[in-house]
Amino acid sequence: MKKRTKKIEIMTTQEEYEQLLQRKTKPRLAEWIRETCLNQKPKKKVATVDPLLLYELNKIGVNLNQIAKKIQYSKNNIEWLIEIIHIEQQLTCLLENDH
Repeated sequence: MKKRTKKIEIMTTQEEYEQLLQRKTKPRLAEWIRETCLNQKPKKKVATVDPLLLYELNKIGVNLNQIAKKIQYSKNNIEWLIEIIHIEQQLTCLLENDH
């Protein structure tokens, strides 16, 4: 297999990006785009995962990334840490009530 050395960047709106995430049938968006646009054969069968679950997990990841960036560039990290602890406590409470 040849090594991929070329990078393509495209700009999308948030809505377009979310539509791509919802339509993809592969765990990785880049793999799905290559297969779709270049009519490539899938490498191997991947266990089917609910696209809605992948979409929700991606949203969580995006939110965590935004939090990390704000903490990194924030002058007052203590307020952010307090907020994160508060969120963690709320999630723990939700998990305990769910069981």
